Amino acid sequence: MLEWLVTNTVVEWKDIDAEPLDKGHIERILWIDSQRKKIVTIALDDEKAFPQVRTVEEYVKSALEKYHRVIEFIQLPNLFIEEASIPQKHKEIRDKAWEVISSIVEQEPDVFDPKLRGVMVAEAVQTTQIHKSTIYRYLRRYWQAGKMVNALLPYYKNSGGLGTERIGGEAKRGRPKKFSDEPTGVNISEEMKQSFRSGIRLFYNTKEKAPLRRAYQKTMEAFFNIGFKKSEDTRIPLLPHKDELPTFGQFRYWYQKELDLEESIKKRQGKRNFELKHRPILGSSTKESFGPGSRFQIDATIADIYLVSHYNREWIIGRPIIYVVIDVFSRYIAGLYVGLEGPSWLGAMMALANTASDKRSYCADYGIEIDGDDWISSHLPQKLTADRGELEGTMPNNLINTLGVDVETEPPYRADWKGIVEQQFRLFNHRTIKWVPGAVAARNRERGERDYRLDAKLTLHEFTQIIIRTILYHNNQHYMEWYDRNEFLVADNISSIPRELWNWGIMNRTGRLKKHPEDIVKLNLMYKGNASVTKTGILFKGMAYTSEIAIREQWFTKARAKGSWLIPVAYDPRTTNSIYIWLDDGQRFEKCYLFEREERYFNKRFEEVEDLLEMEKQGKQEKSDDTMRAKIELDAYIKGVVQEATRKTNEVLEKSDSSDRERTKHIRKNRKFEKEQNQYKEALSLGDPSKEAPREKTDKVVPFTKSDTKTETGYIPPAEKTSRLRSILDPYDDGDENE
Repeated sequence: MLEWLVTNTVVEWKDIDAEPLDKGHIERILWIDSQRKKIVTIALDDEKAFPQVRTVEEYVKSALEKYHRVIEFIQLPNLFIEEASIPQKHKEIRDKAWEVISSIVEQEPDVFDPKLRGVMVAEAVQTTQIHKSTIYRYLRRYWQAGKMVNALLPYYKNSGGLGTERIGGEAKRGRPKKFSDEPTGVNISEEMKQSFRSGIRLFYNTKEKAPLRRAYQKTMEAFFNIGFKKSEDTRIPLLPHKDELPTFGQFRYWYQKELDLEESIKKRQGKRNFELKHRPILGSSTKESFGPGSRFQIDATIADIYLVSHYNREWIIGRPIIYVVIDVFSRYIAGLYVGLEGPSWLGAMMALANTASDKRSYCADYGIEIDGDDWISSHLPQKLTADRGELEGTMPNNLINTLGVDVETEPPYRADWKGIVEQQFRLFNHRTIKWVPGAVAARNRERGERDYRLDAKLTLHEFTQIIIRTILYHNNQHYMEWYDRNEFLVADNISSIPRELWNWGIMNRTGRLKKHPEDIVKLNLMYKGNASVTKTGILFKGMAYTSEIAIREQWFTKARAKGSWLIPVAYDPRTTNSIYIWLDDGQRFEKCYLFEREERYFNKRFEEVEDLLEMEKQGKQEKSDDTMRAKIELDAYIKGVVQEATRKTNEVLEKSDSSDRERTKHIRKNRKFEKEQNQYKEALSLGDPSKEAPREKTDKVVPFTKSDTKTETGYIPPAEKTSRLRSILDPYDDGDENE
C-alpha cells in the first residue's frame, strides 16, 4: 500500500498527455475505511465541490497510471491562528457555525452519502432556521480545510478599502508647499491620469529611452496646451499658468503608482534584452533536475586559441570547436568533442556519441590513462537542452524516438537558458586556454605589436589532451562554492564537487540515466538516407556497396530477377568507405563496404564524391553535342556507302539472267573463290613491298564443281569425306544444305 494514502493528505494530479499540460487537480483525502477498501476525497479547487466516494483499488491504480504528488495546501490564512488573538466577535461566529454542522460531520461515513447528507441538512435547517446553502458552505469549508473548526472563522480579507483609490473634494490633496511661491498644482483627475498614461506610452516607453522628465515635458506639450503661438514658421505650444498644471512630482507619482516595470523595460530595451538581462532570477537550473541524467545541457564555442597542423607545424589551421555536454544536477561533464566540425549537427553528433561512450578508451586514444572512476559517465539523459541550430529539423528524431531522449531547444538569442554550460566555457578560458601559446588576446592589437596567431604551437591532438586534463580536474577536484546544496546533501556531508554530487545522485536518485550500446547510439546519431538494392550492388549516392547479409541472402540475384528496392541506411558524411543498413528500427545494423571497383571513392567525403559525380555529369552534357554531331556524320557516311553499293548491285542484277535459286545455290563456291583472291592481299609481308619481284600472271583457272560430274541420267555421286568435314568445320559456310 502507498505510504501517503492517509487521511488529510493533499494530492495533486496532472495529465502529462494533456496539450498544453494542465494545471493539475488538487484534492484532500477525508476518510479511509478500516479495511482500506473505500476512500473519500474532496476537490480543493472547486467552490461547489462535494465529497467523492471511490474504491482504494481504483485510487491506487490511478496513482500508478497518472502523475501525482503529495503537496502542502493551506486554503485559509486563519487556520493556525492562536485562540487568544482571535477577536471575540469572530469566535462567536465560528462557534455558531460549528454548532450547526457538528452533529452532521460526526456521522462518518454516512455523511458522505449524498442522500443521507441531504436528510441531515434538512433536519438542521428546521432546527436552526439557517438556509441550506449556508450549511453546505460551512460543511465544504470544514472539509476542504482538513476538518478544522477554525475554517469557520469569518474571512474579512476582501472587506474594507485597502488599496482603493479615494475620491477627494475641492481642496488640494498632497503635502503642503514649503514656500509661498512654489506652484500649488492641481488635483489629478481621471482625465489627467489618462493623459499621463498616454504620455508614458508615447514618450517614455519607446526605443529612444527618453528620461522621465522629458516624457513629462512632451506630455505637457501634447495634452495640456491651451493653444499655440506662431513664431516665423514654427508653432509653439502655449501652456497654462503653473498653478493649473500638474507638477513633475505628480507625474512621477502616478507613473510609479501604475508602473508596469516589466512592460516598460521591454518597450524601452526590447523583449529580447529584457529576457537576457532583466528577467527575474527566481530559481536555478539545479532545481529543474532531480538527479544525474534528469537534464543535460549541450553547447559549442569557438575556442579562443589558434592551432597548427599535425601534418605541417608551419600551417596555422585556425581556431577549434569545443562541444561540451554537462549534467545540470551535478555539473559533471559527461561528453566532449574538440575538433574542426561545427557548430553543426556533425559536432553535436560527435559530442553526444562521446557522452554514451567508454571514457577510458577515449582518453587512451590521446595517450591519457585513467581509472574507471576518473570519468564515470557513459549514458544518455532524460532531457537534453540545446541550441535550435544544431538540433532543429529531422536530425534529432532518432535521438528522441529510438533512444528516448527528450530534446528541448531554446529560443534565439537566449544563451542564458544554458547558463551552466556557458559558464563552463568561461572556466575553460580562465583555467587553461588564455595561458597557452596562440591564445586570442583580450584586446585589439596595437600597431607594431606581434600577431598572436603566429604564436600558435599546439596541434588539435595536443589541445584536446589539455581539454581532457581540464575536464578530469573539473569532475574530480573542482569545489563549487556557489553550488546550492539541498538539505539532503548537507545532511549526508556531500561536498560541492561534481564527482561527489554525481555519485550521491546515482545512489539516492536513480532512474534518470539511459544506457544504450555505444554502436547503437552512434547509429542513431548518424545521417540518414535510402539506398537502392540493385543487381550491381547497394547503390547510395552514386557508389556501389556490398555486405555480408546481401551476399548471404542473395540480394543482388533477387534484384536482377525481381527488380530493385529501397533500404534505409545511416552514414557519416565524412567518409565514403562504409555505410550501415538500418535494421529493427535502429536496434541493429549491418555494415556495408565499397566494392573494389569503386576504389576512386575510397577515403573521400560524400560531398567530394557528389562534386565529382556532378562534374562528370556536366562533362557528359558538354560532350553530348559533339557526340551527336559525330553520330550524324557517321550515319551520313554509312548511308552514302549503302546507297552507292545498292545502285551498283541493282545495275548488275538488272542485266543478269540468274534466278534467285541460282544465286543462292553456289554461295560456298563463290565464297571460296573470294577467299582465294583475298589471300594474297591479306597475307602478312615484311620489308619494303616495292622491292619484291613482280609475280607472273597466270591464266585464270576455273575450279572444278560437283555439278560437272552430273551424268545424263541425273545421278549425283556421294560427297567425299574431306568435303563433308570441310563443310562441318568451316564456320563461314552459308551454302545451301542441298548443295
